[in-house]
Amino acid sequence: MYELLNDILECIEFVSRNVLSNLSEAVETWDRSSQLYAGIVEKINVAWRAPLDSDFLEEFPDIRNKVAKKLEGLGNDQLSVLRLLIGRMFNINECLKIKLNKINNKLEQISFEEHNELKHSVREHVMWIEDCWTCLHCLYMQLDFAMMSLVVLDEESASNLVKAIQQDEKDRSTIQKSQIYMQSCLSLIKFISNKTKIKQLCV
Repeated sequence: MYELLNDILECIEFVSRNVLSNLSEAVETWDRSSQLYAGIVEKINVAWRAPLDSDFLEEFPDIRNKVAKKLEGLGNDQLSVLRLLIGRMFNINECLKIKLNKINNKLEQISFEEHNELKHSVREHVMWIEDCWTCLHCLYMQLDFAMMSLVVLDEESASNLVKAIQQDEKDRSTIQKSQIYMQSCLSLIKFISNKTKIKQLCV
């Protein structure tokens, strides 16, 4: 029983200490880099379309190409940042899923008496962890799909990268409840510990 509760507590702490900080940084980084990339794409397209003086073009015939290539390099730097971020999101997502599977496997193995004693409290904690994983998984899929769908130098496609990081307020709120569930789990562990001590004294 303690092992199950400790696994749940470890999972909640993972959300509190790793997921929250990484998610906050990921949102900020994606927001910044995707907007920079979208701005660069817009500049590249302007460079190709902008009317230039014919004398200037005669003197510098490859000016559009040079400007576009320079900007493309900067855009590729931002895409590299976004791809690394997707990889990080995938790893966090998978780590939480592994921890959740471990908890669910242990839940299936606890005795009938233990199950009746803890099912409401524990199930609430596990359901919250599952909700957190779902939020993370959906966000990861949004980012991954936006990157896979990217059409290079297309302004609408670049704009979709910017929009991909938008989170549902409910999802953001779900993950931010980690401190509440950590305190609740600690209280539950203390309750079970005291109950066990009382039982031992009565024997």
